[in-house]
Amino acid sequence: MIRPLALLLALLGAAHAGPYAWLPADAAVDDLQTRFPTPAGFERVAAPAGSYAAWLRALPVERGRTQVRAFDGRPLARPAVAIIALDVGERDVQQCADTALRLHAEYLWSRGQGLKAAYHFTSGDRSSFADWVAGERFAIQGARVKRSRGKARGRGHDTYREWLMHLFRYAGTRSLALDSAAVGARPLEPGDFFVQPGGPGHAVVILDVAQHPDGRRIALIGQGFMPAEDLHVLRAGGPRDVEGVWFGLPDAAHPELATPSWAPFKLPEARRFKAP
Repeated sequence: MIRPLALLLALLGAAHAGPYAWLPADAAVDDLQTRFPTPAGFERVAAPAGSYAAWLRALPVERGRTQVRAFDGRPLARPAVAIIALDVGERDVQQCADTALRLHAEYLWSRGQGLKAAYHFTSGDRSSFADWVAGERFAIQGARVKRSRGKARGRGHDTYREWLMHLFRYAGTRSLALDSAAVGARPLEPGDFFVQPGGPGHAVVILDVAQHPDGRRIALIGQGFMPAEDLHVLRAGGPRDVEGVWFGLPDAAHPELATPSWAPFKLPEARRFKAP
């Protein structure tokens, strides 16, 4: 017999445990801010309760593993200092841009806003979880997307993940611009990302930010990559980096972010997701 409260939660798609719905209850993890204490002389930037910044700052980090693995379990040589406990799936679809989308989408889910989640394919077509739940189907014909309506789907997190995996097949570094806005002159914050669109392009995500009294900002940088693989915190090593993990963020005097896996990102390539 299904109890009324459980039925109501299932219908609302709210039957998820805690802010990280994909995480097994018995996972051996630390949170990001515990794993990487604030460097001496710096202070983490404000992250109001319930904000994307606060959610990222508490991301679960695996204990005892820094080896990045591909979606099929293969070990990969990556400049990683930590692995975020975020599942990748069993197909080669959750790559760099998709990892940025996944984090943002999971944050919306944690806030009870899953039905407001919507992102774009590289073709420019918009896909929303609400339409997916209502039964929307897609047929890809060349560069065109043909929509049809089928049987309605559930609203649980498993269905949310199915929608995201479908989205990742057709989204990429080029489509991220449609779901975000340039950061411009605003200070860089956790949740902002750098992207160089292309085929392939690349994207990295700012997971946390700390600031020095002299105005310098440093950040923990995360990336997925190709093939689909663990989201990992990157090792730093440049002259403006701190403690081998905090990257000096670009500013007017230093307009580039040099990461070990890609060409330097430029300050105008920083973007921020739009509110749903």
